[in-house]
Amino acid sequence: MNNKTPINYESYLKISELTGLQSPLSQPMSHDEMQFIVVHQAYELWFKLLTHEIKAMISCLEQGNLSQSISIMKRCNEITTVLNQQILVMETMSPTSFLGFRNLLNPASGLQSYQFRCLEFMSGLKNERYLGLYEAGSVGHNALTKAFLEPTIWDAFMKYLQLQRFTTEEEKDQLASLKIIYTNPKWDSLHFFCESLMDYDESFRVWRHRHFLMAERMIGFKPGTGQQEVSKIKNEDSTPLPPSESGQAFREAGVHYLKSRTEPKYFPLLWEVRMHLV
Repeated sequence: MNNKTPINYESYLKISELTGLQSPLSQPMSHDEMQFIVVHQAYELWFKLLTHEIKAMISCLEQGNLSQSISIMKRCNEITTVLNQQILVMETMSPTSFLGFRNLLNPASGLQSYQFRCLEFMSGLKNERYLGLYEAGSVGHNALTKAFLEPTIWDAFMKYLQLQRFTTEEEKDQLASLKIIYTNPKWDSLHFFCESLMDYDESFRVWRHRHFLMAERMIGFKPGTGQQEVSKIKNEDSTPLPPSESGQAFREAGVHYLKSRTEPKYFPLLWEVRMHLV
């Protein structure tokens, strides 16, 4: 006889545990701190789902399954729409409300979100210096190291193109292949997938820009709470930083750093191919 308690909505989703994870630091609690915690926790859940989906899509591409990759990409793009909408919730908070608990967060910072950093690595923006944000052997360091070593979306896409007899060894070959995809109706499905990747890339560029604007709206260009963390990824050796991450912005926490992150692209060749279409 099975005496196991039947599963229900609360037990399956662990609602009691989930709603018990919000622990405001302000005493008495600043009204907007609950909103701040819930929105950021929701972001981390969406990042978890996105990394889950992208790993599956990379596997599908490597196995030659384009139709399933397109389906997964559609879901990812719907998730990025939600990410952008959540910024609107954050913007309902006034600067003075944020100041009611901001100083208690130091040195915590969104810069420390290893799930977002893994997502960036998987999407093509890899920078080994970010490993310096996490202690060796920590969950964040292990996850980011794994993401750094594994194929990106673009790597998997190039592997799929090779299966279709496209040449992808060098960037000029990849551009030539993309031009064929964009101009030959035979490759309409690939064309559609490329545009789905563009939607994903553009949506994250919009999200990063809106994140920067929201932060500037809250604190102007004050140093961020994670200033100590940014110091861990300074360019302290002679290796030049990529152009998108060079200069003082990369060395300062807060809004300066967020502003420096508004331009990088996940799939630069998809943006460049537009220049070669006639």
